[in-house]
Amino acid sequence: MNSGVIASRYAKALLMYADESGAGDRVYSQACVLGLRLLEIRELKELVENNIGLQIGDRLGLLQSALGEELAPELVTFVNLVDSKRRMEFFCRILYSFIALYRRKHNIKVGTVVCAAPVDGLKERLEFLFHERTGADIQLDEKIDPDILGGFIFEMDGYRLDASVQTQFRMIRRQLIEKNNRIV
Repeated sequence: MNSGVIASRYAKALLMYADESGAGDRVYSQACVLGLRLLEIRELKELVENNIGLQIGDRLGLLQSALGEELAPELVTFVNLVDSKRRMEFFCRILYSFIALYRRKHNIKVGTVVCAAPVDGLKERLEFLFHERTGADIQLDEKIDPDILGGFIFEMDGYRLDASVQTQFRMIRRQLIEKNNRIV
C-alpha cells in the first residue's frame, strides 16, 4: 500500500479524534513541535520510526523528551494505536499530514518573513494585513538574514514578495548589463 495513503488515513483519524475530544489545538501544537524535532534530529526520527526493539514506553519517552512537556493523552493513545498496527515507520509522514489537514480545516496559513535586522512590529503588521484580506489565521515565522541588506522577503502559500535591497541591486545590475549589451 502507498505510504501517502496510509499517512493520510491515520492523519484523518487523528484529526477526528483530537477534534471530538476537544484537544485539537493542543494536539496540533504538539504535532508541530514534534514534526520539527523529528526533522531536525535524524537519530530521533530513526529511533521512533524504525522497529529496532524499542518498546512503546521508550518511544513515548523519546517523544515526550523531544517535546519538552507531557504528551497530550490523545497523542499517547494515537501513538499506541500506530505502534500496535505496526505503522510507526510512517509516523513522521502521519504528523505532517495531520498538520496540513488541521491547517486546512481551521483556515490557518503559515508563512515566513525574512529581514536584514529585527524590525519591531513587522511580523504583526503583516499577520494583521493578510488576516484582513484572507480571513485566515496567519502564523508567520520571522527570520533574520543580513545578506539581504535591507527590506524584507515574505513567503506564504507559494506567494513570494521580495522587497529586499539585495534583489533590487540584482535587478538594477541586470538592467545595466542588458542596456550595455544593446549598445555594443
